[in-house]
Amino acid sequence: MDKADKLVAKTTEAWEQAALDLGLEIEMPFCLDTDTGQIKFMLLIKYFGKPKGTLIQALNGGFDMDNRDIPQKYGYYCSFINPVHYKHYDRATFIETLTDWGFFGQPENKPIWYNK
Repeated sequence: MDKADKLVAKTTEAWEQAALDLGLEIEMPFCLDTDTGQIKFMLLIKYFGKPKGTLIQALNGGFDMDNRDIPQKYGYYCSFINPVHYKHYDRATFIETLTDWGFFGQPENKPIWYNK
């Protein structure tokens, strides 16, 4: 595993910690089925960014940037995050990011920490 792969793995682990701590519904990895085939993402965070959720990909993670607009066609928000900033779980940072994306789930499922 090279340095970039290790960074992505740490970032994935940090999002797993966030899911446990913040009560998030996530899928890792997530494959989006499209008309032209599957596109693999690091993870899906359900109900944030758009009602279907946010698809996460690492900046400089080998993602074909020609595909960057495809998730929106299928009802997802897509965020390219810098793994350097998300390789360790920091509750305040992750809450700030999720709050910026917005919660789009059912009101009764809104996390207690979400104040928007």
